[in-house]
Amino acid sequence: MTFRHQAPAGVDTVQIYGDWFFAQPDNVTDSRPPSQWRPGDTAATPWRILPMRLGADGTWEITVPLPAGTFRYAFTYDCADALATGCTLHDDPANPWEVQPQYPDAPGAVRSTIFVPSSKRFPTYDNDYQAPVKAHAAGRLESRRYPSPLSTNPAGVHDIVVYTPHGYDPNRATPYPTLYLSHGAGDSSIAWTMQGVAHNILENAIKDGAVQPMVVVSTDFNGLPGGNQGYADELRTNIIPFVEQNYHVSGRPEDRAFGGFSAGGSRAFTIMYDNTDLFAYHAAWSVGGPAASPAQIDRLKTVPGGILFGTGLQDGTSAQSLHTRAEALRSAGVEIKEHYIDGMHTWHVWRPMLNFYLRNVAFRTTTTGLDVAAAPDGNSPDVTLTATATVGAVTAGVASPTGKVEFYAGDAHLGSAPVKNGMATFRKAVNGTLLDDPVVARYLGDELFNASQSTQVAVG
Repeated sequence: MTFRHQAPAGVDTVQIYGDWFFAQPDNVTDSRPPSQWRPGDTAATPWRILPMRLGADGTWEITVPLPAGTFRYAFTYDCADALATGCTLHDDPANPWEVQPQYPDAPGAVRSTIFVPSSKRFPTYDNDYQAPVKAHAAGRLESRRYPSPLSTNPAGVHDIVVYTPHGYDPNRATPYPTLYLSHGAGDSSIAWTMQGVAHNILENAIKDGAVQPMVVVSTDFNGLPGGNQGYADELRTNIIPFVEQNYHVSGRPEDRAFGGFSAGGSRAFTIMYDNTDLFAYHAAWSVGGPAASPAQIDRLKTVPGGILFGTGLQDGTSAQSLHTRAEALRSAGVEIKEHYIDGMHTWHVWRPMLNFYLRNVAFRTTTTGLDVAAAPDGNSPDVTLTATATVGAVTAGVASPTGKVEFYAGDAHLGSAPVKNGMATFRKAVNGTLLDDPVVARYLGDELFNASQSTQVAVG
């Protein structure tokens, strides 16, 4: 990737500063520049400046060999510190962020973002899910300001970034589900889209048929007193009502999901522990998380959607802490899904975490009910079994679960039936002794919905 930059007069040297340093997972302190990338590498910190060369036309230039993925970068002038400490960062005027900081002194350095596609000739990472989609298939990003009596900065108002999907229909019969996201320390509401490319990740999942269209709200916890609970109060009192009044989204908690990393992950724990009713789906990334009290555990057991923990395996002790927390909650009867990948405390971890959440957890949960009837089959020892499974989605959407349901009596497989209009009916003569064990229906899931299983139903 070649970068060119026209520096202002009086600049003697120009450097580029990007998050493209790499290391092997078993030795992340030995980070190398992108020209020394190796198979199996993971993105590593700290970043370092690279010197640019002044061309005859007065433009500074550098070619940086990069693996596939999304990268952030900025330019510095006359910077003498290898880590750019104390050096002013300048974004690329030829590649500015689509959404700029929404208020003066908003946290987070302004940079530029690029995507490097995969190469069959030089395979590196499978990061095409981060690629921008073609303009005609892209949704819309909006910078929105809403009234917030809780906000101290900006006073009385606060900011969000709202993504509406391509083809957003404010009049469609079924309101859209909504995903709410929180950034980490040192960032603001533009982080998840301008750095995390959340909209690109979602649009590729929609294009792949793995996710239904949804509205995404990227929030800002800065300037809100009360710490984690203050942020949760802001969601409940101001953000969610504003979004539901201004966009065609559902007002049911079953149609809302939340995710946050680092300091936002800490807020995710407060939300799932103490404000459980706000969302049906919860994700906490790159944070250890506190132990849950008995009352909090009872609330977690009522979550109708799903809970996901995840982090980079080289992100300090967060992986072990999260896994320990997940095991403790599981032993108490709470269902937890975990996802860990090689990586440190960077966007190179949080982008794939969001991708996994969208494609495997958020808005995908189903429920399966079962009714069973058995009648004698003449003088035969067999009985005619009629088993009807009812398969439904926790989240309302324009799509419904498809695929098939498998029926079992104990460990014995009885047969299967396709799901049509939310129902799967199995009718067959079976040996009556099989029905000494209870019958269970197991929905296998499809591209948009996860598997689920009915409770056991005794026959007779």
